[in-house]
Amino acid sequence: MRHCLLAWLCLLVVVLAAGWHGAASAHQAMSGWSYPYTCCSDRDCAEIAPDTVREGAGGYQVTVQPGSHPMWPKVRADPLVLAIPYRESKASPDGRFHLCIDGSGNLLCFFAAIGGS
Repeated sequence: MRHCLLAWLCLLVVVLAAGWHGAASAHQAMSGWSYPYTCCSDRDCAEIAPDTVREGAGGYQVTVQPGSHPMWPKVRADPLVLAIPYRESKASPDGRFHLCIDGSGNLLCFFAAIGGS
């Protein structure tokens, strides 16, 4: 009887830890669409200003100033500059630019405002 009760309690803890939906969910862009979980773990993604993005031959150059992205805080001394080939970009669902990076500044996902925004 004790083993059965212990098993049920363990199952309850696992269900509560995973959430009732059973899958992790990513956070949302300010316009309301959800970033894919493969790009984000609740803080890696953020909308970026159009003037931080330059389009050139073969892709985009994105410059992130310290403090302008949750994963690139003000304590960073230098801006982060990323060269993102077109093949690594995704179309933005809301027509705005969004950047997902990890704490080291490595690219996770980039959502491009096709045609500029």
